[in-house]
Amino acid sequence: MHAGIIEPGHFRFTVSGETVVRLEQRLGYVHKGIDGLIAGSELASAAQLAGRVSGDSTVAYALAFAQAVEAAIEISVPPRAVWLRGLCAELERLANHLGDIGAICNDAAFALMLAQFGVLRENVLRAAATAFGHRLMRDVVIPGGVARDLDDAGAAAIRAALAIVRKQLPKLIALYEDTASLQDRTVSTGIVKPALAAQYAAGGYVGRASGRSFDARRAFPYGPYDRLHFEVPVLSEGDVDARVRIRISEVQQSLGLIEQMLSRLPSGDLHVAIQPSEQPCEGLALVEGFRGDIFVWLRIKGGVVERCHLRDPSWFQWPLLEAAIEGNIIADFPLCNKSFNCSYSGVDL
Repeated sequence: MHAGIIEPGHFRFTVSGETVVRLEQRLGYVHKGIDGLIAGSELASAAQLAGRVSGDSTVAYALAFAQAVEAAIEISVPPRAVWLRGLCAELERLANHLGDIGAICNDAAFALMLAQFGVLRENVLRAAATAFGHRLMRDVVIPGGVARDLDDAGAAAIRAALAIVRKQLPKLIALYEDTASLQDRTVSTGIVKPALAAQYAAGGYVGRASGRSFDARRAFPYGPYDRLHFEVPVLSEGDVDARVRIRISEVQQSLGLIEQMLSRLPSGDLHVAIQPSEQPCEGLALVEGFRGDIFVWLRIKGGVVERCHLRDPSWFQWPLLEAAIEGNIIADFPLCNKSFNCSYSGVDL
């Protein structure tokens, strides 16, 4: 069984007929050794490793790592770099949510949505490649700022991709809502009760679909979000349909955020020099990725990372998938799994 990116995981089902009585998950088959590789690494190498913990969240991880470094050595990033970081983060969020919506519908045997949302996602990825030199914007965010600037051609490519999404999205939302067979699969399937989401501190669309409104961009504001207008959508139904609708609302919010950033992007430098102290220092950061809040803590000395801990939001979401599938038919597991889209790689350090 897999969600978005095919990675190894073992799922053992106990069933009564077609009904799932119990699900047991077992993860950790990749053995990447990220924690061990980062320990003792130079800052530049450690930053690259952080951006590869979970490839679909490379911007969010790189941003969290960079902010932790900057907090440790107490430096401020140039304003233009701060806004470009936010732009990359919202492009990443937008592309992932578009892909997820289509893939969830595909797991309910409605392949048309997968094709349509796949086109929208591809347009966003191509715009990101034009603007920042890489489809996933890998290694754009670095400690001290950003590695690439945005030129007029890049901004035009982003605006063109946004225009296509704005044009097509209302039609696709209407198609989702008006297709009874699709609604039958998503509504009341894979419910996570609000009390359970709160108990596990679930973030992202999993938590917000079950009444938990936490968003690191709002709870602990960091630039440029502290100067931007956006809403945090929240629902309480906790089913697959609610997780789809949260994603749709977040797509709409990201479109507005990207427009605000493009129109208010300041000029200036892209980065500042990193001059770590020879004395050990520690820093931490909390950044909102597309799945939820990503936490990074590190200790550095003389430009070398002595220890680093990177926490993916999936740590708090995987256990809830076991609860969500109980009482559903086994054929709905791929649908529930995709609606969570937890990261296998993010919890395999």
